[in-house]
Amino acid sequence: MPTKTNCWIAISALATIAILTGCQSFPTSPAWNGQRLVPDEVTRFQDPDSFRSDPVALSDPGNESNMPASQTTDLDGGNSNQAQIIKQVIVKGNRTIPEHQILRHIRTRPGRYFDPDLLQEDVNQIWKMKGIRRVTGPYLDKQTDGIIVTFDVTERSYMETVKYIGNRAITDRQLAKETGLKNGDPLDMHAVRMAKTRIEEFYEEKGFPKTEVSIVNGDELEDRDVVFLINEDKLQRVASVTFEGNSIASDARLRSFVKMKPGIMWYFGGKVNRRELEQDELRITSYYRALGFFNAKIGRQLNETDEGGWLSIHYIVNEGPRYRVRSVSFAGNEVFSPDELGTVVKLTPENGTAPEFNAAKMNEDVSRLEDLYGSQGYVFASVEASPDFLEQPGLIDLVYRIDEGEQYRVGNINVVIDGEYGITKRQVVLNRMGLRPGDLIDARMLREAEARLTRSQLFTDGMSSPGPGPRVVVRTPELDELMKTKRR
Repeated sequence: MPTKTNCWIAISALATIAILTGCQSFPTSPAWNGQRLVPDEVTRFQDPDSFRSDPVALSDPGNESNMPASQTTDLDGGNSNQAQIIKQVIVKGNRTIPEHQILRHIRTRPGRYFDPDLLQEDVNQIWKMKGIRRVTGPYLDKQTDGIIVTFDVTERSYMETVKYIGNRAITDRQLAKETGLKNGDPLDMHAVRMAKTRIEEFYEEKGFPKTEVSIVNGDELEDRDVVFLINEDKLQRVASVTFEGNSIASDARLRSFVKMKPGIMWYFGGKVNRRELEQDELRITSYYRALGFFNAKIGRQLNETDEGGWLSIHYIVNEGPRYRVRSVSFAGNEVFSPDELGTVVKLTPENGTAPEFNAAKMNEDVSRLEDLYGSQGYVFASVEASPDFLEQPGLIDLVYRIDEGEQYRVGNINVVIDGEYGITKRQVVLNRMGLRPGDLIDARMLREAEARLTRSQLFTDGMSSPGPGPRVVVRTPELDELMKTKRR
């Protein structure tokens, strides 16, 4: 559901700086254009074959007599008007759901004029009921003194019991919490199949990677009991994690990136999770990529003991060449020359020596470039680093693509404080800003001001969870005007 927040503050001419001391979210109401609200998914009347066999079925397009007459409010119109008024609404087929509960979802009621669009919405609303599996009709019985509307519903089967058979390491209560299936709920075969998958995943998370689950009962519409048969695997733990082929990083360094490793004293923790093993391989690969080993490949061997209770993990590393930065260039810059930008970046060739690529250093250079622009009022400038691979192996060119944006000065500085506050607090906030209206906005000073406000603890009440801290937000004049229009 879309949300809006009360965090946006009015920002005026040039650019506005707003100091926020807390925000809250609340749902927005759906837009209403003065017409009847129509469901997102419109379900037309069901069972067209049965309607063709019924001469008064509403959905029979060939029966012109079913088309409503002009719905006039002239009470002196005689029988022609009376024939278009709903005489009775009947619900059939319900066994456990009370009729009045279904009628609450229907707005076609006795005494009202027949409205086919409203009737279609009624069908959609009944379909959405948790206990309804099918809606047949509605059928119309047109009489001289009104129309009788009949809905024929088919209820879902209900799960009288949900049972788990064969589980020893995990209790029924834990499995019920994972599956979400409860006695007395309507039977949903898709939910039952999803529950089977969730049980297998839960066992894998708990260190039983080969546990198999089958549905004995509960995958047929007529079933009343849901029964899962669980064939538990043995609890499996990690015995050891070793590496081969790594030269740039030690075994201990690589081991710090994996989560599947021996537990304390081999028995506290260290349970095998196959999905986590896949993530461990990706984490090691990402580490090598960040250091410039773009061709690094990571293999893995899993060795189980005969009893299956222990697993040894052996990683085989093919590091490949480490790439170096041949050149650094800039694209999209107009405010600063390439030479000026070149003095900011650190990951750049010096004295003809190409430095080894390092993603962390590259990201630091991105931050330095954005700070350079932000210090001159270009608070929305963005920089993206793009490594370009060359035909010559082991070398790349770094290109920093810059979107400078507009230059802004300080307009109004608005202080918004949730709850009660006095003029003293507002002035204290302004004193800690370090910027005044008319100054070029310096993004670095804004961060420092936000840090000063946080350290001051002006807006804490001594509680252990004081909520979000103060934030400094910059908004463009266009956005500020838009927010003012919305508030009106």
